[in-house]
Amino acid sequence: MQKTSGNIKNSSWNLANILLYPIAFLALTPFFINKLGEVDFGIWMLVNSYVYIAVNIISFGLGNSITAYVAEALGKGSNAKLQAYINSSTKLIGWISMVTILMAILWGLLNLSGTEIFKDHLDKILIVATWVISIKFWELLYQSVLKGYERYDLASWWSIVSKLLVLGAQVVIVLWGYDLYELFISNLILNAIMVYVQAVVTYRLIPQYRFSWQIKRDERKELFHFGFWTWLQTIISVVAYQADRFIIAIFLGPAIAGYFILASTITNHMHMAFGAVVSWLFPKVARKKESGENIVIYFQTLRGFSVGISLLAIFVAYLFYEPLFTLWLGPEKFQKMGDYFRLFLIYEAFLVMTIVPLFYLNGLKLLKFITTLEFMYKIGILVGMVVSFWIFRTAQSLIIGQIVALSILIPIEYLLINQRLLKDHWMLETIVTMLPSFFISAIIIFDQIGITFGLGLITVLVYYLYYLNKKRFKIKLLLE
Repeated sequence: MQKTSGNIKNSSWNLANILLYPIAFLALTPFFINKLGEVDFGIWMLVNSYVYIAVNIISFGLGNSITAYVAEALGKGSNAKLQAYINSSTKLIGWISMVTILMAILWGLLNLSGTEIFKDHLDKILIVATWVISIKFWELLYQSVLKGYERYDLASWWSIVSKLLVLGAQVVIVLWGYDLYELFISNLILNAIMVYVQAVVTYRLIPQYRFSWQIKRDERKELFHFGFWTWLQTIISVVAYQADRFIIAIFLGPAIAGYFILASTITNHMHMAFGAVVSWLFPKVARKKESGENIVIYFQTLRGFSVGISLLAIFVAYLFYEPLFTLWLGPEKFQKMGDYFRLFLIYEAFLVMTIVPLFYLNGLKLLKFITTLEFMYKIGILVGMVVSFWIFRTAQSLIIGQIVALSILIPIEYLLINQRLLKDHWMLETIVTMLPSFFISAIIIFDQIGITFGLGLITVLVYYLYYLNKKRFKIKLLLE
């Protein structure tokens, strides 16, 4: 019975971690916009993007690497390897954090001397945000170790508590009339406290662990090798997924950027939620690949499950976003972001197809292959958005350019994946795999009852006959 509940438990905790904070934040968004103003709200969102980007890029892909090798050491029952991986990870994270702190100190001294890089005291906010980044690296370490143990319950619980605590403090600070600088000061203090708590929780899970200054070159090399490839994936992901908001801020202003980022953030958290439901596939494949089992069925089953729930959620969001967002933001504010969200839903209908391949191929350590695929379609996203914006100069054109790129390149990605994993029928598998995404996109584009009903029925039929076919879908794998 313990095994049966494992995947469901991990999926549930992952989903809670992904959804609870954004739901709370989005519920409070009208409050923050009204209190901070549209410009400061847009700046706040951009600085949060800076923190996110810096943590993901400067960590050199160590998060996924730590999770993979902790899971692998546990699968082999090697306590020596486990200790070596955690020791090496701790030292690497320590060095990265210290370098970040040094940068924050130097930037602070420069600011005290009267030199400003940005206008309107933005430097002070960014300096505090840089201190926050240095703390976030330690959170990355402890979260990654917990996930390697498949303790998604602990990782998610403390992540949820940390984020909601910070959000609650931000509400109080805004109510008291303070500005963005004080918001990030509170962020720094509370994150430091919660990282200490997560450290205690993690080390209690491994009571036999003792820190050592001894250098384990083999383990450090393995961590860097895996981390290097996932780091490259992260860099291109960050650039592809974050570039549009900075283009908007530079050319169209922070006020428009705020609403654009809001729509982007909602769909981004939808994507993260879709990924959270199946992210346990990553450490599981990392362990099972050593046993010689046929694990392609994991790929096919999880892909079917992921695509089904993701496209259903996108379809439901399309049906109800207008009345819900109007009620949430009010008619005036909805008009400023509604069209962006609708286009992002089409974008997400294609992007969901990349979730399971990323977890599965990284778990198999087919790092060059998956990184090449990630580079292919994400560079396409960048080219699409830049070309489209250069021609039309609207926020909507940025999203449309990305949609066009994805509609061309995701089928190519699946053709290459099918050639690698399957024995035959590569082209037919690719075409049928992509049909539901194209149908859902067409429903949103045409926005007519007859087309919605007709294509909806066809989508359900294709999904049932292909994705839920007994040769491709084993529900017992979801319940292990």
